Amino acid sequence: MFQEVEPDARRNGFNFFFGVMALRVFTLLWLFWTVKKYFLLLQRPLELFWQHNFYLNWLMPELPGKMLFLSITALAAILNLLQLIRLRNSAWLQLPLALCLLWLNLPQWSYGFLSHVNHLFLLAHLFLIFIPLHKHSWRQPDQYTSKAINWFYAGLLFTYTLAGLWKIPSILYKLLTSSPDVHWLHPDGALYNAFVSFRSYDLPLHFTKLFTAVPLVWQASFILTVYVQSISVFAAFRQQLRPWVALFLILFHVVNMLAFQTHFVVAICVLLCLFLPYDLLLPALFRPKSLSGSPHIAATSLERQRNRLSQRHYYLSGILYLPGLRTLAQTLRPFQK
Repeated sequence: MFQEVEPDARRNGFNFFFGVMALRVFTLLWLFWTVKKYFLLLQRPLELFWQHNFYLNWLMPELPGKMLFLSITALAAILNLLQLIRLRNSAWLQLPLALCLLWLNLPQWSYGFLSHVNHLFLLAHLFLIFIPLHKHSWRQPDQYTSKAINWFYAGLLFTYTLAGLWKIPSILYKLLTSSPDVHWLHPDGALYNAFVSFRSYDLPLHFTKLFTAVPLVWQASFILTVYVQSISVFAAFRQQLRPWVALFLILFHVVNMLAFQTHFVVAICVLLCLFLPYDLLLPALFRPKSLSGSPHIAATSLERQRNRLSQRHYYLSGILYLPGLRTLAQTLRPFQK
């Protein structure tokens, strides 16, 4: 008989509280960077500014003037600072803050190009409207707050899950129909992917050669990426697994920057802020309670191993909670006898 480890609401609240505080500090840096970006956009001819659809055109028909843009920036900074100083979330402050940040980001979604730049950052602030976070949350969080935190992470990670899932039918269609188009697993897939960005930056393909010159590195990397992206949302409900998934996603973004010039610096910063295991970084402030649960008969050696690890090395056991490992262990179980 083994104890199936239950989620630790206190650890969940502790990590989330300090993650949100880190996000609020980063938000101030983001506002500074956005102002610098705005002044850079002011140097472009006004004729180049046009919106991709009706909604964006309604919200920002033209590049706003300096006074308006700086006023909205100041308002966003004040709303963010008030919540940072008070160490709590307020829906009445967070809602206008999220709207201000969205509006400030609109110039980067203009000029005829609608990208998902800063999407993770904006979603995090949007979802924070619904989290009743306060300075006591990291000491005695209730079950409602803990579940709300899980769904907060689910909302963020679901964007990566969608990014992984859509690639599966796309590549299957091309493989099954013998499409002449270059697909993700094609030997030249990495090269074609790199050309999209490198032709704009006019840079040599140094790091990209790892994926173009070494056989199967690109294909193996792609399959691993699709797997981790697709299962990302499940990490929202497994605290042990969250840092590992976040680590892979950060590495994914870093490799994309080096090899394919696809830059998601803000996404990396958001992942670092919200997914760091602060209970390990701030052990003096966090006192873990003994994990308990209902009796559970471990069906496989994998379950026995991860239950033991959860008791001794909480985050190390997270790797064993990757979706698919349990099914693999059950499949191999008859061969272990």
